[in-house]
Amino acid sequence: MAAQWHVGRGGQTSGPYSSDQLQAMVERGDLSAGDLVWKEGMADWVDCATVQGLLPAVRASAADGGPAAWNPYQSPTADGTAAADGAAPDRLVYADYLPRVGAYILDLIFITVFGLILAVPLGFVLFAALGPEAGAAVAQSIGNLLGLLIGVCYYVGLETSEKQGTWGKQIVGIKVTDQNGRRLTVGRAFGRYFAHILTACSLGIGLLMPLFTEKRQTLHDMIAGCIVVDR
Repeated sequence: MAAQWHVGRGGQTSGPYSSDQLQAMVERGDLSAGDLVWKEGMADWVDCATVQGLLPAVRASAADGGPAAWNPYQSPTADGTAAADGAAPDRLVYADYLPRVGAYILDLIFITVFGLILAVPLGFVLFAALGPEAGAAVAQSIGNLLGLLIGVCYYVGLETSEKQGTWGKQIVGIKVTDQNGRRLTVGRAFGRYFAHILTACSLGIGLLMPLFTEKRQTLHDMIAGCIVVDR
């Protein structure tokens, strides 16, 4: 299979592109020395000028310049922490456990409030229309469906947004990405949400996994191929 390249330019990433597409970008002037590229198997983003055969005229001079002091694009697979002197990190920083717990509690509060706002008026209407017994049965069924819809809209909608996190995660300063540090697709966000069911069935072990897994992932993170990182 052709190499799938990702491009970092002007503070934004794009791709994947084949090698031919990358060469065409060079010919159009859409890719030049100083822009960064990465493909699966590489430990970090590199200046496109260092890729053999891509920009032969400037490859040697770019290579002589040495690595940049700070790579503004997250390394897709490597772990790391902020520099001791306070310089900006050049690695993904996996979220600590306590902020994740705080975000979970905040999200639970938000979802509960939304559910009550919608469920209470609906319950009154059903009780009045169907009577207490029938109204309670119908309200419970509709309430379960409503809870599912609220959860899907809240988690999937916010985790695929530009903020890449629910309101709880935004408040504590963390976000959800795929394994390469990119925004979740809708499909992956759906998978992560419904993988919570398996986490819930793990008797708490799935939620404690960030304490002892390499990338601080919960069970549903691992299933969906996601990581939670500092913003």
